[in-house]
Amino acid sequence: MSQIYLGLLIMVLGLTQVFAQDDLGPLKDLFHVDQIVIEGNRKVESEAILSKLKIEAGITIDNYTLRDSIRSLYNMKHFDQVQAFVREENKKNILVFKLTERPIVSSLNFLGNDELTDDDLKEQIETKVFSILDINSVKADVKKLQKFYEEKGFYLATVDYEVKKSEENEGMELNFRVKEFDKVKVKKISFLGNEAFSDIELQSIMETREESLLSFMSGTGSFKEFNFQTDIERLKYFYKSKGHLQINVSNPVVTISEDKKWVFITIKLTEGPRFKINQISFTGELLFTDSELRKKVMLKPEDIYSEDNLRKDIQLLTEMYQDEGYAFANVLRTLSIVPGENKVDVDFSFEKGKIAYFGNIVVKGNTKTRDKVVRRELKISEGMRYSGSNLRESKENVNRLGFFEPNSVVFNTVARRGRDDILDVEIAVKERNTGQITLGAGYSTASKGFLQASVSQNNFLGYGQVLSFSLQLSGTNQTYNVGFTEPYLFDSKWTAGADVFQTKNESSKSYDYLRRGADVRVGYPIFEYTRAYVTYKLQDTELTNVKDPTIDEDDENGLASSVQGSVVYDKRNNKFEPSDGHYVRAAVEWTGLGGDHRWVQSELEGRYYKSVYGDLVFRSRLSINKLFKVQDHSIPRTEKYTLGGSRNLRGYGYEDIGPKETRESTDPTDSKIYTFNRGGLFSLVSTLELEHPLVREAGLKWVLFFDAGNVYDKYYGDTGKYTLYTDYGFGFRWFSPIGVLRFEFGFPLDRREGQQPNQFYFDIGQLF
Repeated sequence: MSQIYLGLLIMVLGLTQVFAQDDLGPLKDLFHVDQIVIEGNRKVESEAILSKLKIEAGITIDNYTLRDSIRSLYNMKHFDQVQAFVREENKKNILVFKLTERPIVSSLNFLGNDELTDDDLKEQIETKVFSILDINSVKADVKKLQKFYEEKGFYLATVDYEVKKSEENEGMELNFRVKEFDKVKVKKISFLGNEAFSDIELQSIMETREESLLSFMSGTGSFKEFNFQTDIERLKYFYKSKGHLQINVSNPVVTISEDKKWVFITIKLTEGPRFKINQISFTGELLFTDSELRKKVMLKPEDIYSEDNLRKDIQLLTEMYQDEGYAFANVLRTLSIVPGENKVDVDFSFEKGKIAYFGNIVVKGNTKTRDKVVRRELKISEGMRYSGSNLRESKENVNRLGFFEPNSVVFNTVARRGRDDILDVEIAVKERNTGQITLGAGYSTASKGFLQASVSQNNFLGYGQVLSFSLQLSGTNQTYNVGFTEPYLFDSKWTAGADVFQTKNESSKSYDYLRRGADVRVGYPIFEYTRAYVTYKLQDTELTNVKDPTIDEDDENGLASSVQGSVVYDKRNNKFEPSDGHYVRAAVEWTGLGGDHRWVQSELEGRYYKSVYGDLVFRSRLSINKLFKVQDHSIPRTEKYTLGGSRNLRGYGYEDIGPKETRESTDPTDSKIYTFNRGGLFSLVSTLELEHPLVREAGLKWVLFFDAGNVYDKYYGDTGKYTLYTDYGFGFRWFSPIGVLRFEFGFPLDRREGQQPNQFYFDIGQLF
């Protein structure tokens, strides 16, 4: 029979306080351990338990060692109770750990959730089916679910839990009980004490918005605590960026209506005076002259103080030092209000730190994209002296590739152990699906019924190559195109590509045509963000169903062999959906390298994008085109310019604008008089747009636009008239899986006789 040592009582008494006090007095040897036995475990292997103990057979233990072992077993989170005692068998001291295992979560349920799905809620919690039931983790999950409901606008939602024994097995059933109530909507946002800015101006800064007629589409109007707290900081930042350095925002008053459906928000402000910049000084470890630093900063004496400009100045000054190799440079700012005046002195203090160099550059997270695709976009290299601007521009270049998820490209600099002057660079990326198969059908006012399909891979085999096939079939247009582009030919800076295409177009009132052809192109970077291209194109055109009697089919049909030289400057922040930057393209094309036709064409296009405020984007485009005759060769009608339609002047119909002639029909049975647009040799088009998300999650945006342009016989104003046709309008754009769907209403400002008072266009594709 096992006997219990007298020391067992002492040990057990000590263990009852082992977690209640840290000072157990002097170390005491309790007993020598000859053997360790684990009892009560059914799911956890004994070997796994023994590996967590601080005790082994053959040693003498004290109360500290035993306490640490018990703690280790509790930290496994598999046991509700851990008991330790000693027994003697055959004159051996056996240390026994008796365990009570925690139950398994055999089922997990959500009760009362109607607005949010089970899958949405499961993503928020740590507890999973068949995991060990840990009540502390369950309580943490309750808080996460409560927070998630608040973020979704269910401000009054409550979450609780219950645990009960499963009737089907030995596990436990975990139920989260939810009372959602209705979403709390914002009825009114009021401001008190605001004199410099109106309520509407301040509300436009906030993400929290009042309930409106369009809230069901945009998702605005719900009260979310986290967003609201962020809005308070936005208001402070806005005021400080407008010179109100001493802005004070009191704790907002949030009142809930009796029916618990509406929230009334009152925000009290103390604006304080508007401050100007008095003096700007530079102190500390200066590497540049005073004049060099003053040229760099945006803040100037007598300017209105701006927190936003101050932040940008600190970034610019820091980058100046980093470009000299001082990776750890620190720029501190000190603001000193001038007594008796609404002015503030700004002092920039510099701490340069050590000169550092780039160490190893490692790319992580790219499972498909080859390392070299990322590396060739970098402006930094291993062993190079640290440069902040080169590091920033490298990140921008990698983002611009479009192969990775938005905001997923992260450049981490890590100091090498033992060498604080060497910074290794870890580039973490998260790849996106660069392959796309789209199929769409519908009705367009420009092309009638249409079918569109495309297969594209913008990162073919992970080499950054572009391979695409597309077709568009409609009542007036059938287009096929196969293209391939290699951005870095043979790992050099050369770009190469080719296309094969066929187009059948029946949009013109004057004729139909069928065109087949192919082109090859090469490009090379000549400056920063600038590439030069040379393109050779061969195409065969055949006119059919000619209605305009002025057209000579013999002059129109035949081969056109051309070579084009172009220069492209592209500094857009995103090629597919730009919100900042600009794009310029200039090209000259000579047709006559063999073939049946001769002409010269010049093109100049500029685009500008600017984020006006928040997600409101201003976009503009100016395009100028000119055709030149070569000797006595006529220029085909299919190459001449006309305007009107969904791609340029949206207040006018297709081919409404351009030099016109009135002729009788060529059909002897038709005695009507028709007006034909014969096209011009000079085209000028300008477009201005404001674009803003309507429902961001759905990719839906609204747009306001203004267009201006005209077509002339030979050159701008050649008839003594410099008139530009203008229009304005509005529309909606859906960035859908099959492309950008555009719904636009255009209204001409100078409508001519016979022209429609407005136009509605539904079309596919981004305008510019």
